[in-house]
Amino acid sequence: MTRNDNAHGGSSPGAELPKFSVNVVPTDQLRHEELATVLNLYRRGQITPLIFGDGNKPEAAIIPFAAFVRLMKYDHAAHVHAEADFQAELSHRIQESDASGEAGMTVEELAESLGPLGQQWADDHRAAQQKKRHE
Repeated sequence: MTRNDNAHGGSSPGAELPKFSVNVVPTDQLRHEELATVLNLYRRGQITPLIFGDGNKPEAAIIPFAAFVRLMKYDHAAHVHAEADFQAELSHRIQESDASGEAGMTVEELAESLGPLGQQWADDHRAAQQKKRHE
């Protein structure tokens, strides 16, 4: 089966994967022997994932632990970068609003205008404010 799925859900420009082939092991046919074989390959330095799912649709992959750690570091670094960009843009817009002297929007409205990360921040901020009021 040839796949061209984006592992990051299409959220990162340029993150599309090249076309590649995978063999999907049906979940009900996954046996101890396949797991043992894959583990032995990983111990010898190979990194080919074991991909399984149902209906010939990849749903999960078993990968070497070192590859998992690299993915976690990559995801964390991407999150930190996105958060830093969000905070910088938020600070910039607040400064522009303060300098203009015009009545503006709430900080939550400003955050929401910055996209999904801003929406999440605004929702979290509102929830924290409500929690404070109820305490």
